Amino acid sequence: MDDIEARAARGQLTGMQARQEILALRERFGADAGVVMQWAMQPRGVALRELLAKTLQASGIAPRVADTFAPLLSHACARFDICTPARVAAFVAQCAFESRGFVTLEEGMLYRTPEHICATWPERVPDPAHAERMVGAPQVLADTVYNGCWGNGDAASGDGWRYRGRGLIRLLGRETYRDAGAALGQPYEQQPDLVARTPDACLTAAYLWHARGLNELADRLEIDAIARHTHDPRSNALPERRALYRGALAALEQSPGQARHL
Repeated sequence: MDDIEARAARGQLTGMQARQEILALRERFGADAGVVMQWAMQPRGVALRELLAKTLQASGIAPRVADTFAPLLSHACARFDICTPARVAAFVAQCAFESRGFVTLEEGMLYRTPEHICATWPERVPDPAHAERMVGAPQVLADTVYNGCWGNGDAASGDGWRYRGRGLIRLLGRETYRDAGAALGQPYEQQPDLVARTPDACLTAAYLWHARGLNELADRLEIDAIARHTHDPRSNALPERRALYRGALAALEQSPGQARHL
């Protein structure tokens, strides 16, 4: 909230506008709002890797997994300016949700019931009878629900399966793989399996985060808006995403000295 008060002091906000912003933050995040506003825009520094490790732990990530990902995420976050506590907390929470706790780096597409398929892709597969042939058939399902999307060809092209979701924040669709590969100097369109490797999963997640303007949303604490910028069909699971975010913010409360030295 210090940032709001400073903007008000500089005349960038009226007193009424400042009070409205503070009330909105308290309503949305309760006690967490003060923590975020205190450190949200602190400059980067040498503590990024340590903050990432603590944020991963606070998000419920297993220690062994956190130790593996922290240095890779540190490199990726530094490259794409995910270097303030507010940004790191939002990024880690989103990655944790999309990857089932930094465990699943590739979309499996294995569904056991037609009802589950229809519930996940109601526009693509509205009829349970039609979904029957996709039960236990991940490639058929992917080619059905992802054909013609994000640069993919039709179902017969196999692009839906070939360019299914991979990474901590899912790359999805031929065009997305192509763009990420061009930006990062990697042959992701030609070798999409590379994105499921741990270093590439971290780097592509940070690339997507930056490319979609999610740093700016994180600065404004817009966690629900960040969720809507993913391709994941479960993006309406906002309570779980919010809970992960609050867990990540706990790292800021426990390590205020570190946060100031980012």
